[in-house]
Amino acid sequence: MIEIANLEEWTKEYFSDPENQKKAEKACERYDRLMVKNIKRQLSGGAEKIFLNEEPADDPGKCMEKAKYEVIPFAKVDGKKGKVKINMLDQTAEFVSE
Repeated sequence: MIEIANLEEWTKEYFSDPENQKKAEKACERYDRLMVKNIKRQLSGGAEKIFLNEEPADDPGKCMEKAKYEVIPFAKVDGKKGKVKINMLDQTAEFVSE
């Protein structure tokens, strides 16, 4: 279990690591590829409007979400147990308590 005293500082440290920066870059590239695939699917389906910011409803494996987020399942923040959900695209993190 990882204990985090200050989530904002931890997030800055996390993304200052070159290895995590590389993971973030790869996540952005993968997300972009999936977004293009999603737009092509909408166009081929005859969509009159293209939705860019919404997750596709027909993404059964949640591929786009998996590309966007990394989750640390066992974390403790302010004495509470839960998980840390890291947004690799925005380089932010949020704590989700159990």
